[in-house]
Amino acid sequence: MQVSVENTSALERRLTVEIPASDIQTKVDSRLRELSKQVRIKGFRPGKAPMNVIRQRYGKQVRQEIVTEAMQSSLQEAIQTEELRPASMPRLEPVSDADLENDIRFSALIEVYPELETVDVSTLKVERPEAEVTDADIDEMQETLQKQRIQWEAVDRTPEENDQVLVEYVAETDKGRVPPKGHQRLAIIMGDSGFEALEKAVAKMKAGDEKTAKLEFPDDYREPALAGKKAEVELKVTAVSESSLPEIDEEFVKSFGIESGDIEDLRKEIRANLERELKQARTSMVKVNLINGLIDAHSDLAVPESMVRNEATNMAAQVSGSQEEAPDPALVEANMDEARRRVRGGLIMGELARQNEIRIDGARVREAIDSVAETYEQPDEVRQLYFGNQQLLQQVENAVLEEQVVDWVMENADVQAKAMTFKEVIEGASHRH
Repeated sequence: MQVSVENTSALERRLTVEIPASDIQTKVDSRLRELSKQVRIKGFRPGKAPMNVIRQRYGKQVRQEIVTEAMQSSLQEAIQTEELRPASMPRLEPVSDADLENDIRFSALIEVYPELETVDVSTLKVERPEAEVTDADIDEMQETLQKQRIQWEAVDRTPEENDQVLVEYVAETDKGRVPPKGHQRLAIIMGDSGFEALEKAVAKMKAGDEKTAKLEFPDDYREPALAGKKAEVELKVTAVSESSLPEIDEEFVKSFGIESGDIEDLRKEIRANLERELKQARTSMVKVNLINGLIDAHSDLAVPESMVRNEATNMAAQVSGSQEEAPDPALVEANMDEARRRVRGGLIMGELARQNEIRIDGARVREAIDSVAETYEQPDEVRQLYFGNQQLLQQVENAVLEEQVVDWVMENADVQAKAMTFKEVIEGASHRH
């Protein structure tokens, strides 16, 4: 076998392999001899058909099989010999029928991973948020829990601040009626809806009142046909309701699964949940700060286009909400820059793991699966699902390995503590996703 390698681009190699015809013929003859002992041919006893008959009937098929196998095995051997690190499946160039009788010469285009020199993180500056859960944070969450159980009572008056107004409407646009039939229904909270034009229009209306008004809809309005547009709207207020918060009493506390009904037990539960949320958010912020720092330090690192396009396609599929249909090509293209950044970050993290011999910690994988499983009613079934599904298990392993790399970098980088509030950490982490 002879091999030659040509650099067709920064990360693409053309591998040309030549296999002597004698090697192919030897394997073909051997396969035909095996076949002669197994096949049944009319007019001959089993295993007694002459070789020229076997060759005439099965020769071409066997040769094609041998050539295919030889190409695959020699390609893998050539990749190992040339110490290439493929980033995607090789793209084979077809072999014509004429080539099957002679030396086999074929080429494959292979996209390879970039070569990274030792990644030095000692000068990498990483911010680590320092925050704690305060009584004020617990008070705010307690108020949020109250608002989640808010009660509405219809009133016979015009709406006031924080009242809920139920509206039915029909809008006439330059492209027709919205909705085409019937009425749209909408509930807004006065002073907090973000739809100031509608709040102003219903401010002097009571339940049962109707009017026509020209409204400018918000850019992010839920109905695409109206988002950011002006339209003539027929309005009807169907209800005006004022709110009342439930008392924080024993019944309220028990409604959250606190059997004692003691408010202090509820606050302890809230603190534990907030501290868990804070830990996750802090880890997320550190990881993103770290990866961004690594990416910025290697902004000229070329990355395999096949990996970028796969990532952009996955991102587009998540936006469209469909994993079965191919996403809009325009949406894929729109995600290419961010996908390239993500792939670059992933490759650098992977290289850090490789260069520093960081291996997946099986105990941490089990802990990660346990933490997911315990949120379900049948945790043992969830554990079996993860350990029995290679794809799911690999996702967890990849996440754990990334965490281990982050831990390693945090021990070796220039880490700078930054005092922050609980809310700042939570909001900062959410903005980074």
